[in-house]
Amino acid sequence: MSMIEYAPKTERLHRENRSVNGYWPVGIDYGFSAVKGFSPNKVFCFPNCAIQQKNDESILDPDDTDIIIRDKEGTWIIGQKAAQAMDSSDSMNYESEMYGRTRYATPVFRALIKAGLGVALSANRYKKYQDEEIVVQTGLPPKYKDQDTDLIREAISGKYNFEMKMGKAPFQRYIFSVSEGNIFVMDQPMGSLLSSITDNNAVQKKSDYSILKSNTLIFDAGFKTLDTYNISAGIFKGSNTFDNLGMHEIFLRTAAELRRVHRSGITVPEMQTAIRRGYVNSFDRKTMANKRIEFQDILLKHSDAVCEEAVQKILSIYDYLQNHDYLVITGGTGSAWFPFIQERLKNMETLELVSANKNDVTISNVYSNVRGYYYYLVGYLERHRR
Repeated sequence: MSMIEYAPKTERLHRENRSVNGYWPVGIDYGFSAVKGFSPNKVFCFPNCAIQQKNDESILDPDDTDIIIRDKEGTWIIGQKAAQAMDSSDSMNYESEMYGRTRYATPVFRALIKAGLGVALSANRYKKYQDEEIVVQTGLPPKYKDQDTDLIREAISGKYNFEMKMGKAPFQRYIFSVSEGNIFVMDQPMGSLLSSITDNNAVQKKSDYSILKSNTLIFDAGFKTLDTYNISAGIFKGSNTFDNLGMHEIFLRTAAELRRVHRSGITVPEMQTAIRRGYVNSFDRKTMANKRIEFQDILLKHSDAVCEEAVQKILSIYDYLQNHDYLVITGGTGSAWFPFIQERLKNMETLELVSANKNDVTISNVYSNVRGYYYYLVGYLERHRR
């Protein structure tokens, strides 16, 4: 597998998604590595990174992936450009601020919220936002949902008035509001469960009911956490959240080896940019020598090790999956791990591995949670608010 699979995506896929008249539904996931979203006219993703600037003139030649936000709270560079501009001191502060659960009240998270909602509401050839009522569905790791739901709802709700620039396009003004009563939060892995049984018309497919009605385990490996979600005959049986079995742990171990063996000063937030480059810089102060270190083998070695630990964890907790019919694999890390898990469990004849994006393979498994959020929300609006 190529190392680039481990870097957060930057893309805006313009397409017409099923919606409901009078509403602008938004499925959004403010993940630890990337912001992912679904709206009536697009699917999008950008790295979870924001850097405040004194002004927006520092972007002399913007790339198509650039996002800039400006309002009375300041000017922010969002996404891939922000990750590239981050130095070691920035990244150490950023990690302590943004990889913890206290991030909801930070200015950085506020900037990311604006960018995510702004992209979700931006017009394209398929549809234009025209003051429809905005309704948001998001999710949280099961372990933190009860404690953090009010925090994330409070962070997202409110009145918005900002300018946003995407790529080389001019700044556009965004004025809208999101009421707290229009923000819904579900267990994060439930999004992928719903995605695995729902078509692009927001209809749960009868042919996939067996996933819902059988003994099914959702294996949601993301950046910061591995979440499992266990159901039996459509009844929720419990969940687990592991904070050290995701991409962050892979990056942490890779960065530690690069520092120890190759004298690189790489930090976890800087790994995104290093992966796209394909190398890190090594520097020896005594000899004043530096060189480039390609590290794909190191990254993949630690990825395999963390994946094996994750598989061993679920095998020990869930009785070696001998009573499960389906293992639904989702999340960006889960997508990268799918071939490893498939090989590891190839002799389990009674266990079927399912990729959560099975009902829309035109998009990455990275979007499976947020796709489930979106189509669940559309179905809810059709049933209850027409």
